[in-house]
Amino acid sequence: MRKCFALSAGCLLATALISAAAAADWRQPYIYRETSGSWTNVEYDDGTCHYYYSFNSYDQNMKINRYGDCSHVAIGPDGVARPVFMAPVVEQRVRVR
Repeated sequence: MRKCFALSAGCLLATALISAAAAADWRQPYIYRETSGSWTNVEYDDGTCHYYYSFNSYDQNMKINRYGDCSHVAIGPDGVARPVFMAPVVEQRVRVR
């Protein structure tokens, strides 16, 4: 009886831990965009990358503050984050005679 209880408690704990890890992977990024007059402000946070983007169209002044690893995010001209996709490198062999 004790073995069955310990086994079922262990399975329940493992299921809870796996579910919590899977739920953390599905976190939606926080995106806040505001435009007022000539100013555009964007804040982005996905848990790994956090940045603030500010642009003044009157004097073309742009500022970006990045925190964390933002290598997987490209910041567009309007301040909105776009995912970066890595393309495979194609190599062609040349025969030398």
